[in-house]
Amino acid sequence: MSITNDYQDSASFETWQSDPSTRTAVQPWDRYVPFSGSVGTSAADIINVFSSAYYDIDQGATTANLELPYSGSPGINRILNPSIENATISEFTAVGSAISRTTGAPFLGSAELTCNPANSAAKEGFTVTTDTLAGGTSRSADSYLCAQGMVRGASASGDAVIQILDSSDNVLATGEAVSLTTSYQRVSVHFKLPTGGATYKVKFCSNTQHNINMLWDALMYDKRINTKVIDYIDGNLAGGNTYQWEGTTDLSRSRHLSPIGAIRGIVIRNTHASQELYVAFDAVAEASTAAVKLTGNNTTEHNFFESQHPLDFRKNVSVIGSGSGTTYEGVIWGVASPVG
Repeated sequence: MSITNDYQDSASFETWQSDPSTRTAVQPWDRYVPFSGSVGTSAADIINVFSSAYYDIDQGATTANLELPYSGSPGINRILNPSIENATISEFTAVGSAISRTTGAPFLGSAELTCNPANSAAKEGFTVTTDTLAGGTSRSADSYLCAQGMVRGASASGDAVIQILDSSDNVLATGEAVSLTTSYQRVSVHFKLPTGGATYKVKFCSNTQHNINMLWDALMYDKRINTKVIDYIDGNLAGGNTYQWEGTTDLSRSRHLSPIGAIRGIVIRNTHASQELYVAFDAVAEASTAAVKLTGNNTTEHNFFESQHPLDFRKNVSVIGSGSGTTYEGVIWGVASPVG
């Protein structure tokens, strides 16, 4: 098996990981998720492969043994400082505005990019120049430049939009504008790429002429095989090793690998001194013999190769306590794409 770094194109996300065998039993366990928390007498999931916040992989009509779709959330965020956590903002070029890194009201992390339009014209903001992108992929004759960001106003006035321009500033696509409020909203745009390679500009800007400060955060663009607006990606997001920076933290491209599709191993410790913890797989935990029971301050480990409790689950890990505030911690291992 080999690990490749050929992740220039989100359409080829399978090549970002270990080459899987056609036999599930020998696929490498190259996904993990650490966890900790507490639970009471109502069951709760530690991980839900199909629906939890970090595993929203758009599987559609989910069934056991379902392979991940090509249009799911694995992808690349090609903006280097997407949530403005780094003080370096040189990749952003002001256009008819003044831009600065501020820390007053971030959507993510500790900072946002504040854009003060000059109020001289519409479409004042800033641009990001893309990598060289060309249409067509190994999976599809069509490829799209897709961009998105979160924006709010310093006050509930004005508007914002995202555009895609060519290198000569000709407008190629304009997304749907939003009216600014003091809450963040997502805006997006897409453009079908021609076959010849070229660079483009993604413009985050006002839609009409105004002088209301726009606060931008969670910026992203990628080359995709469809126009679906996927979840935001950066290497700081939780989810084990499925979110990664390609280089310097907060100043390089980042990617989201396909997350756990089959659970193969778990180590879990009941960190409460006296209460019991019950663990169930692909089911809702009950405080009964139908679940794995852990007494206070005890640890259990199960994996695919153990003869007594082999794991090969495709849905969830559920826990329940014998009382309120039953605490636990551990790590789950698995593989990305179940193949049967």
